[in-house]
Parts: sequence; structure tokens; C-alpha cells
Amino acid sequence: MQDRFTKDKLSTRRATIADSPLLAKIAYEASLPPMNQCFWDIILQNTGTDTLTFLTAMFQAGASNFGDVGDFLILEAQGTPVAAAAGYKPSAENYSPLRLCHLDKLADKLGWSGEVTAVFRDRYLAFWGGDCQPAFLTPYAPWIIEAVAVLPEARGRGFGKVLLQALLAQGQAQHPQVGIMVINGNDRARRLYESLGFRPYQTFHAAYFANQFEFDFPGITKLSLRFDAAGAA
Repeated sequence: MQDRFTKDKLSTRRATIADSPLLAKIAYEASLPPMNQCFWDIILQNTGTDTLTFLTAMFQAGASNFGDVGDFLILEAQGTPVAAAAGYKPSAENYSPLRLCHLDKLADKLGWSGEVTAVFRDRYLAFWGGDCQPAFLTPYAPWIIEAVAVLPEARGRGFGKVLLQALLAQGQAQHPQVGIMVINGNDRARRLYESLGFRPYQTFHAAYFANQFEFDFPGITKLSLRFDAAGAA
């Protein structure tokens, strides 16, 4: 069978609100490796809402703290979206993935009752340590890349690197430095980031997260890239 996606006729565009279901898939896929588990699945327990439905509503409500809809760059092959990633300026007050100030609007989109909303809020705050400022998510660069993913049916063709090169080229004109984070054990993603010039900045090992989450978490490594003569490829 002829490959549906090839590296010719690639293009990029900024996401719009109509892309919210696509961005939900991207955010979900980006959160899985290497554990094949998404933290939203855990937080959403007892709400009756599946993760993709929640993430779609989150983008529609402007409640994402790890990149608004307009912060996402979408890569298309032959006019079909195959990958996306967000480049955004981090908040100085809230380091966690959700803008809780938008929770009522999000809950309204999901049709949640006050009781369900309260259950979700409690679980969310407990998961992130109560103040939405977990130390391991403290901003360390003026621009952060997050939610990098290639859709499963389009993997193995180098689309991730093409996407990040395009995103870095856009960010380079506005920011002196960019940060990106990888879950320890996601070696494929780390090799990709390092091939583009990212270097380790700080590592939080598994022991740091002992008893913090409801699952064994391998830790994270923050990587950084300065835009200079030896900057992004």
C-alpha cells in the first residue's frame, strides 16, 4: 500500500478553535510515553468524563495553562494534520496544566454539576500539591514548548523534527531561550530534542515523586536551548 503520509507537501499553520478535538488528541498522546498512562485519566475519575472530551472542552474554554489554542503549531502532510506542539510563555503564578480560574466555564461546557466540579477541583489540587505551583514545574525559560506529539498513524517519518524545527524558527525571533521537558525513560523524545540543540538543565528523579502521585512516576528532565549562533537547526 502506498504511504498515505510523505515528506513532500508539508505545511504548517496555527491552530484555531475548530482544531480543539485535534489538540486534545495531541495533548493526550504527548502525555503517554513512556508509561502509557495519562495523568488526566486519574484526575477525571468519578466525573463521568473521558479524557479526550475533557481536553477538547479545556481548549474550547481557554483553560489550558500549557499553551492556548493559538500557541499550537500544526504540521500537515498533503493537507492532513499529522503533528502539533505548543510554544507559550509560562505563567508566573500557576505552573500546573489547568487555569482553575476558567474551571466554571469548562464545567459549563462539560455539563458538570456543582458537585462534580468540586470533586474534580479537589482531585486536581491534591494531584498537583494543593497550590498549582509544584517545584518541578517552576518556569526556567521565557518560552516553553509543550504537548509535542505526532499522531500514531503518522509516526516514523521524521514529522516530529520537522514540526519542532518550524516552531523553533518562529520562536527564535521573539525569545532568547526555550525550554522543553521530557519524562525520564522517553528516550526517543529526548534524542529528538538533543538533536535540535537542547541540553539538560535539571533532572527530578523518581525518588523526588515518591508517594506524590497515584502511580510510579519515573521523574522528568528539563532541557534548555539558547538561541544564538549555535541555536536551533
